[in-house]
Amino acid sequence: MTPHHKETHYSNEPVRFYKIVALTFLILTFVLLGVIVFMSAKRATITIVTKPESVEAVLMQEIKDNPKIGIVEKKDVVFTKTYKPVSTREEVSVAVGEVTLFNTTGASQALVATTRLLTTEGVLFRLKKGVVIPAKGKAIAEVYADKAGKDSEIGPSKFTIPGLSEAKQKVVYAESEKPMSGGVKQLGVIGEDDIKEAENDMKAELKKQGEEQLSKLHADMKAIYSVADAVITSDKEVGKEAGEFSLSGTAMVVGVFYNNNELAVLVKDELQKKIVGDAEILSSDNAEPSVTLDEFDKETSRAVLKVAGSGVVELNPESGQLQKMIFFGKTRDEIRRYLLSLDHVSGVEIKFSPAWMGTVPHVAEHVNVVVKKVE
Repeated sequence: MTPHHKETHYSNEPVRFYKIVALTFLILTFVLLGVIVFMSAKRATITIVTKPESVEAVLMQEIKDNPKIGIVEKKDVVFTKTYKPVSTREEVSVAVGEVTLFNTTGASQALVATTRLLTTEGVLFRLKKGVVIPAKGKAIAEVYADKAGKDSEIGPSKFTIPGLSEAKQKVVYAESEKPMSGGVKQLGVIGEDDIKEAENDMKAELKKQGEEQLSKLHADMKAIYSVADAVITSDKEVGKEAGEFSLSGTAMVVGVFYNNNELAVLVKDELQKKIVGDAEILSSDNAEPSVTLDEFDKETSRAVLKVAGSGVVELNPESGQLQKMIFFGKTRDEIRRYLLSLDHVSGVEIKFSPAWMGTVPHVAEHVNVVVKKVE
């Protein structure tokens, strides 16, 4: 009896299945690794170009019984000044002046009107009135030039008296301390413009006089001055021919002294009101506030200052509008449209890495937002 060999056949199906599963896991692993590598390499840099804008604030600050903010002071001043008309003509006249007559003798000396007085340069003057010079004394007398013209407008001089003997001339003589004037007169017609211009100058002079006196009261504070009430009169009428005219003025000069630091704080607070949420930040231009006197009541001594200041407003880099998550998944066009809709943004630059990438990654560490300021 011949024995039979029984063969056992095993199916390859399970082996193939496991191979497929292993291969699938391997592929998935490579795919996942590739995704991780891709995601880690995916980056975006968003550069926002901003342009700061100037802002201004104006406030009215009352100054009355408030030493912390300011103090009002007043001063009455009086001033007189002489002016000349714009259009003038020269007229030859006789120079006049004043001399002191000296007598060193023991007897008085009488001199009649028109007595001659002669300078060492030969310029002749005459006494306007008779005079008696006391013994060992002196007398003041008015004199006029013997000839008309500018040549008689001499400076301080010493005079001899030709009508006396040579011996007497040495002990009786004259001297002048001031120049002689009037040899040529400037004559003109006083016009309305002359008066108006002189009045403006007079107001400035009154204000200057008041400032000089008031400024000493509060040296540690800044001040603004104004002429609150002025009365100015002229000694000549419009249309009158004269070489000069005088104005007399009285005025109340007001000095409003203020604490500049306190006003700067108030202006800054006013500027801060112009900031929109956290989207903007305010920076000072370091300029002091501009202060002018807007109103003054002389009865109550109430003053109102107009205070103006300026600053610079710009986009806040820490604003919620620029959080990285806002840009996640957005395309270049979407980012550009969004950013250009914000205040103070003048330009946008977007760079993706790799360059062919179309959207911003969803990983904050891979997104860089840069704010660049241009003046």
